[in-house]
Amino acid sequence: MKSPLGLSADLPVADLVSEAVALLWSKRAAVIKMFLPAMLILALVDWSSSTFLAENNYAGQFGFLIVSILLSVVFATSCHRFTLLPQDKWDANALHGMRREEFRYLLRGLLLGVIGAVVFFCTMLVAMLFIGQEEAWLGAVAGILPALYIWSRLSITLPELALGQKSDLKRAWSLSEGNGSRLVLVVFIVPIALASPFLALFMLDHSVLSYVAAFGTYITSLISLVMLSLSYRFLLDFYEPQVAENEQEYQPAETSVKQQDGGFDA
Repeated sequence: MKSPLGLSADLPVADLVSEAVALLWSKRAAVIKMFLPAMLILALVDWSSSTFLAENNYAGQFGFLIVSILLSVVFATSCHRFTLLPQDKWDANALHGMRREEFRYLLRGLLLGVIGAVVFFCTMLVAMLFIGQEEAWLGAVAGILPALYIWSRLSITLPELALGQKSDLKRAWSLSEGNGSRLVLVVFIVPIALASPFLALFMLDHSVLSYVAAFGTYITSLISLVMLSLSYRFLLDFYEPQVAENEQEYQPAETSVKQQDGGFDA
């Protein structure tokens, strides 16, 4: 996709990481007020499901999973609004009821999951026709790569849904053109790298450390959601400057990613 000036933008992934951390730190008082209760409760839900429920208690595990998903959606949409809207339009707290925006966000997330799963299994099956079932792990690798690529590109307008805007998959694909691999870094690789120390704590099989690990993963999720929001803002400003200028509600919460001549430095 080209900007109105015929230019192409490359997402500055390293800058997005530093900007996300800087934004959260500069607004730390608001972050603690808005998100700390939600992260504590989300971590408690995840910890409780693994600590108190037997693995074969499928009904209980499913119930905890539904609660975790709904709370996570509310948490995610609040994070996008925190990043992209002025302070007077932030949610008072990242714990609130499911509204139209949250349900649309949830449905889009489920749709992306279905698309990713279909791409993964179809690609894996085709790959296994050529390499054989003995090398099934190679088929899985061949399937996961395009699934992550497509999922990452389509994820770019999730922040737009959180703001209550209309956003379809065609728009997401167009807006993310030329930045698929960078969005894989933003959506998957960097978040996993940030969360890896906390994920390692789960392997210690200690009750208290398991809760710390769960809480830590939500801290890294907060950073990742801010990164995705900033990525959306970057691409919107570059490719659709008129939309960004006319939609005043998209003004970010004092972000400082470098902008120059209608675009951002890569």
